[in-house]
Amino acid sequence: MGAGRVVAPTRHALLRRVARSAPRPPERLLPAMLEIAASLSSSGPSLLPPAARRVLVLVPHPDDEAIGAGGLMALLAARGARVDALLATDGEATIGSALPPEEIARRRRSEFTASVALLGAHVAATLGLADGALAQHRDELVEHVHAAIGRARPDLVLAPWPLDGHPDHRAVAEVAAEALLLDGWSSGGGASPALWTYEVHTPIHAPTHIVDVTDHLEQKRAALEVHLTAAGAFDLTACLGLARWRSLATRAGRGAAEAYLEIDPATLLRLSGEVAP
Repeated sequence: MGAGRVVAPTRHALLRRVARSAPRPPERLLPAMLEIAASLSSSGPSLLPPAARRVLVLVPHPDDEAIGAGGLMALLAARGARVDALLATDGEATIGSALPPEEIARRRRSEFTASVALLGAHVAATLGLADGALAQHRDELVEHVHAAIGRARPDLVLAPWPLDGHPDHRAVAEVAAEALLLDGWSSGGGASPALWTYEVHTPIHAPTHIVDVTDHLEQKRAALEVHLTAAGAFDLTACLGLARWRSLATRAGRGAAEAYLEIDPATLLRLSGEVAP
């Protein structure tokens, strides 16, 4: 029997043992235990949160921050990181409301501000670009994101993953990559930030990271619930079902987790170009 056939089952058995421990291992020991288990094989996603101190979250519409990255934002903020969120549109094209677009935009922008605060983060900017047409404002958005990177100097950038089903989400993913390359991003690491992409409309097929956010689930829930205007279109708390399912990798389904795809900017743009209609 090959070595890989021995190591992979051993790794998964250890991960199950750590995840299903009752009582749960002390918080200070869990990262080390997961790292030991993960080190037995390079297969499968990392279960460790990023050691980021400055984070820039790129958000296409109000509520995307809470759906895709609310738990991680709250986790990192609780650990002392500075987390800034940049909102591209005001979500004025949302369905399910009889209000005029201007009032929808005002309400959703306010709800975004409240959501970000509940997650322990800060609003970097609200750009008010056209909801549903971000691809048509790509150059302007690149300029804004590049400027935000220059101000925040993040070591981690969060953006939607490049194969998300919503065109605005894909546009923000591509803009994140372009702005990072414009800023001199290098695969050699150093001062270049990591780019983690999150899931909203479409689950990530093969995440590189799954982060346990159980301890911040109520913050994520509260952030989702504050988006009252978007709730006219669909029940945002349904997104917590995906968070619970993702916790199969971290707590055997008895918690909440978020999945991310870490990708370098050049690869993201190449991937986007290969699947473009």
